[in-house]
Parts: sequence; structure tokens; C-alpha cells
Amino acid sequence: MTTTVVLEIGNIWLKVVVFKTALGAAHLRGVLAKDINGQDDNAIGRQIAEFLKGLNIKKPQNLVICFSRNSVTLRNLRIPSVNPSEIDDMIKLHVGRQVPYAKEEIVNGHSLIGRDAMGYSKIMLAIVHRENIRRIFRILEKAELYSDKIELSSEGVLSWLKGAVKMSEMKAEDACLILDVDSAYTDFIVASPAMILFSRVIASGAEQLKDPEKWPRFFGEMKQTMVISQGEEILQKPVRVYVVGAVGQLKGFISQVETEFNLPASVVQPLEGVQADKDIVKSPPEALDQTSFSSLFGLGLDLARKKINFVLPEAQIRRALRERTRDIVLFGSGMMYFILIVCGIYSEKLYNRKAYLKLLNERYKTIAVQADNLNEELERLKKIKSKLDTNTIVLNYLSGLSKILPPEILVVNLSFQKDERMVIKGQAAQMSDIFKFITTLEDSPYFKDVETRYTTRKKIKGKDINEFELICPLEGVQDSKAAKGAAAAKKAQGAAEKSEL
Repeated sequence: MTTTVVLEIGNIWLKVVVFKTALGAAHLRGVLAKDINGQDDNAIGRQIAEFLKGLNIKKPQNLVICFSRNSVTLRNLRIPSVNPSEIDDMIKLHVGRQVPYAKEEIVNGHSLIGRDAMGYSKIMLAIVHRENIRRIFRILEKAELYSDKIELSSEGVLSWLKGAVKMSEMKAEDACLILDVDSAYTDFIVASPAMILFSRVIASGAEQLKDPEKWPRFFGEMKQTMVISQGEEILQKPVRVYVVGAVGQLKGFISQVETEFNLPASVVQPLEGVQADKDIVKSPPEALDQTSFSSLFGLGLDLARKKINFVLPEAQIRRALRERTRDIVLFGSGMMYFILIVCGIYSEKLYNRKAYLKLLNERYKTIAVQADNLNEELERLKKIKSKLDTNTIVLNYLSGLSKILPPEILVVNLSFQKDERMVIKGQAAQMSDIFKFITTLEDSPYFKDVETRYTTRKKIKGKDINEFELICPLEGVQDSKAAKGAAAAKKAQGAAEKSEL
């Protein structure tokens, strides 16, 4: 639900209206009309804050300031250009000539109302004193509110009337006359169905018009204003008169208007076209009869239409800073969300890796126990295999030695050592027999690289005997080791090549 608050802070009256918008429908929630004549800015700000607090409103989504027509100077100008930037420059050049104030003391806004036969742009220029705008900002600051929409009240009257009556049935070349009767003045408006063409303040309002004796003077000023509007080259002729505002006590006034101007006239009630809540807050209850709320209703219900707006340069700077701050906050928030998403993705991957590593560790522990048992079994099998290997059985070597042992050699001692070699100690009559025996051993398939450890010559029982000791590496064991080593090297080389791929 969206809350829209419209304020009008005049010299005499403080007016506040509150709309609640839900599902595209705006409902009037509260109306305040307060006499603030002689009150300071702090007191006015407190009254605004208290009224909004009573409606449970802290910070409205939309806050519009309705700038009273009797504090605005309006001029209809003809600018010899159709370029918007050139029009702005010409208005800045001539605005100081329209009012008796220095250029630095005024704030202006304008709207394009058409083009004449010569191609000139017809401009409605609105000028206000800068101090009046500053006063509004001071009061808003006391109420802890801020708005950069300060719009002309006459624009709000037209917006409200377009929703209250069927102005769309009017032709584009026709115009209507709108009399917005406030408590102390009347806004005389000439408008087409699309825009305001002319506006002038008549210094007679509901308080003065209660006395019928003052009507002739009022109608005289109306006729004079009508002539002035024609002098401003307003080509559209009014075809109807609408009387709005605080007209509840003006009996017979409408018929007199029809008689004076020979135009059909009608009164449009204050809440016409406005959906009000059943429990609407009116402070005071007769608020709608004391003063006009037409402009506030129009500005609150029609937020989209572009209107004349008065903005101080410092307010524009403040708005730009606020928008810049908002952009920075949005950018920072976006970056934070991005960083959080990246960190979340990284954390999830890290968690998945840790979980996978934990699973691998658990599986490794289970497999490691089984692997230890397998290693023990493998060692046992190797030992058994080595014992069962027929190529390396001691008996094979003894059998082979017996086959090649010549009769000239006597083997005295035969031993097998751990380093897979056999030591032969023996005797021979001649040294040549020993050398022949060594050659025979090396030519056999059982031994190779036979080494002579020593040879000595002794006399035993009167005979010369040559003793010797030979070290014979076992041929089958060495080949088996070499084959195993070659197989292991080949396997390691294959694993290395596979890892490189």
C-alpha cells in the first residue's frame, strides 16, 4: 500500500490531504484544514507531524507540495523559438523583467501551452519569491519530511476536475472557465481539456462572497479578467463555467454566474471523483466547507502528469546527491551480493572437496588394513616360491657338480653362502688339474665367473698335494635375480610413460 501526502502551506491556512493507494485505487484517508495565521514555522511543522502520526504515517512514499496560486505571479509569453533549450535560455534572460525582484530572489517554472500562427511558442511562466520556497522547506524540516515536488495549485485544480467531470467530451478548440473559490481568494482559470491556458487571482473568496452585495464587484472583476485573457491571445472561448472549492454556502451564486456570462454553469462538489474511506478523518469536520481542497486532490490523484514545478537550486543539488548516494548504495549492495555468491560457491566446492577427502581417508583406512595383510601374505608366498624354485635348489647344484667333477679333483669341503654362491675347497695333484676344473665349472650352466681364493702346495703323507678354495657364483640364482630386476625396471618405465601421458 502506497501513501501519498499533499501539503499546502499558505499565509493563513495549512491544508493536508492523505491518500492510501492499493491495487491501483486511491482512497482519501484524511483531510486537515488549520488556521496558521501568526504561527511560527516550528508550530506549523509540529501540527503536520501530529496529524500524520494520528494516521500512523511516518515517511510517505509520495509527498507533494501544493503552492498556493495567490503567492505566484503568472505571465503568458510568446517566445520566438521552438527549441526547448533556447526557450529556457530566453526565459532566464527575461524572467527578471516580469517581477520587481532581483533575479537571485526568485524561482520560476513554465509550461508550453501552444504555438501561434507565426510559429512562436506560447509559454505560461510562473514566478515565486525564493523566500516562500525556503519557508516551506524549513517547515518540512521541522516535520522531518522532504519533497522536491512543489507544484502550482492551478494545475491540481485542472487534474481533479478532469476526473470529476467529463471534460473529454469537450472539443479540442473549446475551453472552460474554472472558478476555484478558496476562503480569501478565487483562482480564475481558463483551461482546455489538456492544459491551463490562463489564470488570474481575484481577491474575493468564500468569506467575501457570502454577502450577495459583494457579487457585482466580483462579477465586474471576472469580466475584466476575461478581457485580459483575450488580450493574452487566448484563442479558445469558454463554453462552460465550473465552480469548485468552498461553495457550499453560496446559494444563488451559480444562477447569477449564468446570467452574467450567458454560459451554462455548474457546481462540482469537493469530493466528486474522489473515493473517500468510510472512516475518513476530517479536522475540523467542516474543513471542506471552509476552504478549497480541489488543487490538493488533483495533485494527489494525478502524480504522472507533468506540471509546473518550483525547485530551489540547492534542493536540486540535494536531490542529485541523494540519487547519487542511492546509486552508490545499490552498487555496493550489488557488489556485496556478488561477493557473497562467489564466496558461497567457493565454500561449497571446498566443503565438497573436504567431504570427498574424508570419504577417501575412510576408504583408505579400510583398504590399508587389508593391504597390510596382503603384503604379509605376499612375502610368505615369495619365500615359499623361492624354496620351491627348482632352478635354485641346492641339490640341483650338487648334482650338476657331481657330473662335471673330474677324478683328479678331490672335494674336501662344500658350502653355500647367503649371497648365492658356493665355496669349494679341494685337493689336486697338479696345478693344471685345478685350472682345468675352473674352466669346466665356468663352462657349466650352474656356475660362472669362478674366483680362486687361494692355492697352496703341501706334503701330505709324503706326497705333494695342491690345496685350493674356489668361490663359485650360482648361475641360476643370478639369472633369476636379473630377470626379476629387468621385469621390475620395465614395469617402472611403463608406469612413468603412462604418467607422462
